[in-house]
Amino acid sequence: MSFASQEAKEQIRRTVDIVDLVGSYLPLQRQGSAYVAICPWHDDARPSLQVNPARQSWKCWVCDIGGDIFSFIMQQEGLDFREALEMLAERAGVVLRSGPAQPKTLPGDPNDKQTLFSAAAWAMQQFRECLLHSAEAAPAREYLQQRNFTADACAQFQVGFSPNEWQWLVERAAATQYSAAVLKAAGVLGTSTKSGRYYDFFKGRVIFPIRDTQSRTIGFGGRVLPEFATDKTAKYFNSRETRLFSKSDNVYGLDLARDAIRKSKEVVVVEGYTDVIMAHQHGLANVVAVLGTALGQRHIRLLKRYADTITLVLDGDEAGQRRTNEVLELFVAGEVDLRILTLPAGADPCDFVQQEGAEGMRLRLRGAVDAFEHAIETHTRGVDLVRDTHRANQALEALLGVVAKAPRLTAHTTSSKTVRERQVLARLAREFRVDDAMLRTRIKEIRQQASPRTPAEPTPLQTKSYDRSLLDPTEVELLEMMAVHPELCDNVLEEIPTELITSGPIREIYARYREVAEAGEAVDFSRILSDLEDPQLKNLFVEIDERATSKEEAAQEDAATRLRRLLDGILDRQTESSRRELVAGLEQRQFEDQEELDVLRQLVEEERRRHGIPAPTDG
Repeated sequence: MSFASQEAKEQIRRTVDIVDLVGSYLPLQRQGSAYVAICPWHDDARPSLQVNPARQSWKCWVCDIGGDIFSFIMQQEGLDFREALEMLAERAGVVLRSGPAQPKTLPGDPNDKQTLFSAAAWAMQQFRECLLHSAEAAPAREYLQQRNFTADACAQFQVGFSPNEWQWLVERAAATQYSAAVLKAAGVLGTSTKSGRYYDFFKGRVIFPIRDTQSRTIGFGGRVLPEFATDKTAKYFNSRETRLFSKSDNVYGLDLARDAIRKSKEVVVVEGYTDVIMAHQHGLANVVAVLGTALGQRHIRLLKRYADTITLVLDGDEAGQRRTNEVLELFVAGEVDLRILTLPAGADPCDFVQQEGAEGMRLRLRGAVDAFEHAIETHTRGVDLVRDTHRANQALEALLGVVAKAPRLTAHTTSSKTVRERQVLARLAREFRVDDAMLRTRIKEIRQQASPRTPAEPTPLQTKSYDRSLLDPTEVELLEMMAVHPELCDNVLEEIPTELITSGPIREIYARYREVAEAGEAVDFSRILSDLEDPQLKNLFVEIDERATSKEEAAQEDAATRLRRLLDGILDRQTESSRRELVAGLEQRQFEDQEELDVLRQLVEEERRRHGIPAPTDG
């Protein structure tokens, strides 16, 4: 599509959470690991619209419609794909640039993401081996030992070291496939503004690889060693923003913390790499860190996929003073149980865990206050709310201004949102000794200064389903396997050409798998789903995925065996089709004498192979 790059579309998919989106239109109820809602497109007596946060999909089985964030907006707002994309781009803060479609990148190109992933992994390995084996890394090993980091913890997080040399990594790359331009695009080299020469971006630093949820290296953080620092040297810094890395879309350690977060439904957010490593070293496995930026809405959308409660830990020297309004806004607008833990003065999480141990930190976390209480305490500290009316009013207006930024209540607002806002206003009324009705009026006045979009009425059904009886069952089962086992997709794509898929809708989805794989992208379900613009295909693919998950639990054979059976069936079908064509050609006398003899021999050999009869030996 020429009006938006695939990268912009992918950024929208990563930013807009399906639960947040559907929940902004319909009251959602939690049901196990999923959510359900009363479907607005049919006379629904009980919740039949299902939202799957893990797969970022939705489905109403009664209406037989479903898909992802794009198809939901298309259905809800009555928009075409382009209009839905533009609306979601605005919601996500993504700029859609007009222009011709970008040409496909090739391996070795600095714009090729697969090349960048490979280059980042190579650089990570160089830093890691340097820390372990190089004499130049002795100061780094001593620093880590002094900070009490164990070898196992450093190995778990793949901690490394970049020597205090301008050209160390540049020179090592000279004998590899990775050009300096590629390594710069991967975030590990810089370019001198004076000479134009490439230089090592992280020289003299302990290296902390930053990985995505698939454990792929996407960037790096570096801590300069004290002996290499000057007055102008930043203690910590990260890779620059690249095609792989955005500090607003990622958190440090999530790939290692994800399982613990899912199990506990709680995540603890700290500010530094060392805080995370020390926490994990002491058994606090649900700890992650922001990456040189404040906790933001995009971080919260990411973390809400795994956790119900987010606890933000502030260093003791900040004393809860920093970013109070922003923290409260995250709490109100994000519809999240966000809690704040302020450590004792002078303490950071890394030191505190070492001094107090894991149980001491758990005790502190249990006492964390919710973000709203934290904001009230900060705004009213030192203010006599009875006598100092001017300062009290200033504090109240500041708090109301943030509360007003949350979406206004409508007929479609979820009960949890309604209760949350009423609780917030009731708390303010008690604290400031004013009537809560007055506060509701003031909230309306503040909101009237803005002009939010009025939610559209539910639109009639516009999506018709494909006739499932016309789809080849073997091909449907193959797509089911690919949806739930993306790790097997490379084998499938290698053996089965797209033209062997006979069912039109299945072939279209299969073709998208091939295009994404050939572009070096991960062929996970959510990515393929977002690539499908046709609402019918989205709906079909979601249904296939949902049924595949159910089948997977009851499968009598392992995935590899089941896949081999499917592949053999499709290939045998093609062989049989070719055999029938040859037989028809013989019957119609389409071949010359020698060709006819060759065809007969081919048919005999194929028949022998099919029945397991060995070929005759000479003599």
